[in-house]
Amino acid sequence: MKAITALAAGALIGATITMLYAPKSGAETVTRLSDRVNNSIERGTAKAREMTRQTTEVAAKLKDQVHGIQDAVDAGVRAFRQARTHEMN
Repeated sequence: MKAITALAAGALIGATITMLYAPKSGAETVTRLSDRVNNSIERGTAKAREMTRQTTEVAAKLKDQVHGIQDAVDAGVRAFRQARTHEMN
């Protein structure tokens, strides 16, 4: 979250400085900056989607591993109980 805030603050400061010292007209500069901001937002959104996809994949794999471990533990407990029951008889 801090990175996004820093990025937004940097973009705003950069845009302001660019507008003050730009050799082009105000309308051209605003259009150009707007395009750059929109491109940055699109890239950021795409990166966020990719990170979400990767996180979802990792979470699904971990969930499968946890279920596998739980199944193994359950099988071990059942086997132990059966062995103990047979020893008592």
